[in-house]
Amino acid sequence: MTVVSDQSVVSEMHYLEQQKLYETEKPYSLRFPPNGIPQLPQSNVKRERHQIQLHSMRQRKDLTLDSCGFELLVSPCSIPYEDFANPQRIQDTYLPNLGHNLKIALGAKLVIPLDSCGQVRRRHRLFPISTGENYEHNQPTAMAHIDFTVREGERMIHALFGGNADQVLQSRWQIINAWRPIKGPLNDWPLGLCDTRTVDFQSDTMPGDIVFREFFTENIQVHYNSKQVWYWLPEQTVDEVLLFKSAESDANSAQGASNIGW
Repeated sequence: MTVVSDQSVVSEMHYLEQQKLYETEKPYSLRFPPNGIPQLPQSNVKRERHQIQLHSMRQRKDLTLDSCGFELLVSPCSIPYEDFANPQRIQDTYLPNLGHNLKIALGAKLVIPLDSCGQVRRRHRLFPISTGENYEHNQPTAMAHIDFTVREGERMIHALFGGNADQVLQSRWQIINAWRPIKGPLNDWPLGLCDTRTVDFQSDTMPGDIVFREFFTENIQVHYNSKQVWYWLPEQTVDEVLLFKSAESDANSAQGASNIGW
């Protein structure tokens, strides 16, 4: 990362390559070794690296979920740093408190955590250099992406609400990520977010599969385009939560915001 000014930095990000392969194959990544399946690669995702400029979100009041796909929410953290090592405290205290604050901020009828214990990332001191072994904790994400497609969002709503899903789908729904540092101010691998107004979803994105042993999810892979405009929040504190969309039912509102931990 190169600091250009107090309002801008230059860094490198990874994107999905533009390849003819993806005219006939959907991008995929297996989250397990394909033992016993000869000639099946664990992933067909081809990455390319580009240098991009990221602009500070500080002093910007016009960056909102509905306009660009992300916004800043000030929400005091309800548990101390040490408790993020305790999944029960996250489930019993942190997520209900955050859900309550989100419900008020967004004017939502209902907020449901999709991950009962949240996703806690703790960067290994050597990351992104591989240690040759599985990391103890989740690591930063090194590739631009959107976590869910609208189709995947609809599938998740069917799984959550069963027979009531069709009624829920008649109303507006959103899948929103809430991302904060558990220790701050954050200067190591902050989050980058792309303004959806600068993304050509027809040519810049395509769906991909993340495959686990028991299930799969569909996300959105992102191709590089020099017209894309990226932002980050300098010196983010634990009481500052970055909200960004993964999926949105209202086609007239900003869609999923590309993101990466960098």
